[in-house]
Amino acid sequence: MLAWLHAVLLERLRYTPIGYTKTYEFNEADFRCALDLVDEFVDNVAGDRSNVDPEKIPWDGIRVILAQNLYGGKIDNEYDGKILTSLVDHLFTENSF
Repeated sequence: MLAWLHAVLLERLRYTPIGYTKTYEFNEADFRCALDLVDEFVDNVAGDRSNVDPEKIPWDGIRVILAQNLYGGKIDNEYDGKILTSLVDHLFTENSF
């Protein structure tokens, strides 16, 4: 899910000013930090098990940190922030998992 989100964000940059109002510097480091975040959340929920129940993953926490801190921290336009939040809210759900 995270790889898809990152790819969509990068692809939208190709269509500035239609995809976003301006160009943002989303890069591999953002993806790596987001991946570490998701791994940490899932590992904390899973404990010693090798699988995890999707209902127990803290989706709200993941969505907020992705949309407001990791990727959203680079966005300074309200409209672009709403696009990001919409993508994150739509993708990071129990059903997507």
